[in-house]
Amino acid sequence: MPQEDHAIELARRLVRVPSLTPVTPDLRPAAARTLRLLADFLEPAGARCEWLSFQGGHAKWGYPVDNLYIDWPGASAGSGLCFLGHTDVVPPGDDSLWRSGPFSGEIQDGFLLGRGATDMKGAVAAFAAAAADFAARRRAEGGAVGTSLLITTDEEWAAANGSRRVLEWMAAAGKRPSGFIVGEPSSEEIFGEAIKVGRRGSLCGTITATGVQGHAAYQHLFENPNRALALALAVLHAHRWDDASPEMPATNFETVATRSGDFGATAIIPGEASALWNIRFTHHESTATLSGKVKSLLEKLPRWANGHPDAPLLSKLRVIANSDTASMPYFSAPGALAALASAIVARHCGPVPALDAKGGTTDGRFIHDHFPGAEIIELGLPEAGGLTRAAHPGAFGRTGGMHQADECCAIADLAQLTRCYRDLLFAEAGRAA
Repeated sequence: MPQEDHAIELARRLVRVPSLTPVTPDLRPAAARTLRLLADFLEPAGARCEWLSFQGGHAKWGYPVDNLYIDWPGASAGSGLCFLGHTDVVPPGDDSLWRSGPFSGEIQDGFLLGRGATDMKGAVAAFAAAAADFAARRRAEGGAVGTSLLITTDEEWAAANGSRRVLEWMAAAGKRPSGFIVGEPSSEEIFGEAIKVGRRGSLCGTITATGVQGHAAYQHLFENPNRALALALAVLHAHRWDDASPEMPATNFETVATRSGDFGATAIIPGEASALWNIRFTHHESTATLSGKVKSLLEKLPRWANGHPDAPLLSKLRVIANSDTASMPYFSAPGALAALASAIVARHCGPVPALDAKGGTTDGRFIHDHFPGAEIIELGLPEAGGLTRAAHPGAFGRTGGMHQADECCAIADLAQLTRCYRDLLFAEAGRAA
């Protein structure tokens, strides 16, 4: 069976497992089942599997997590690529919005359907199939396999006991890959559009405005916290960070949610209003500088806000930045690995992919903590699930993509990704020889 067919079949089997991130004990067996599927696939190809379970490590997240580290005996330290992936998935939401159920693993109209198809069971299956083929050919030639896989079931939630703990274990065990591939979705719409060489970080926090509750008709008897909160958010949304680079977008502030008042009581001004915010930030910033910047912007208002009638109310705001739950940014300067991957993707897909650092946070952010000089790329399926604006105008951006209902991946993209991974493994082996 061709390696592409192995990848498709393995991806289907993985998608059929409802492996939600095991934040409660009842979810752990299903998540671990995906690791067993991978071990059962790769062990016959000569792979050695290390089962690694961790827990604790963070005051807020003490649940146990199962991880799998896979390599081939005889590989020398410092050789070969390490693939980082995860098999846990976000909840599917409303099951009725899915054509064939969120964990069907069915193939319809050239797409594999199911939660995790794009993010990122498809890429995990593609790399596993490519690695098995690579290992078989290298062993037949008498060469070292020199590749490894780090697969966690804890990425979509806290990521406290997943990749970061395995990377720490790898460093202590003297396992030194020549580079890392993260299998997260790396293009937006068309496979091969982009390869990621970093990601912005994420810092969340809250702003709370305290006022005086009262009747809406008697403004002299109450103090409306919604007015202070609205001005504060306007000030923060108007600020522009000047820290963009050719690869990475600038730091950006967004309001995620707001809460105040009672929609069933139209004449009551609430005594408190709050907002949840999120800042995506570059490697030029830190959680400390951002927390200070948010507070500074609200204390030293820009000229346009100084004369606003609600400006005096901002002195009563309470700003909290949740630095302990922040995801840190990372950037890996494009080197030999990025050049190889770009050439291979271009050969299979046509255009040379962009090297950028757009999108959400990934486990790539943990690598440089333990392997400071390692080159990292992120190469996976398209975020939109293989749907395109031209061919799927009604569905594009609304369904089929990562974390959406009817998540899917195009079978053609899955096959192409498998071929790219295979060629990259051989190219890296040739470069290291």
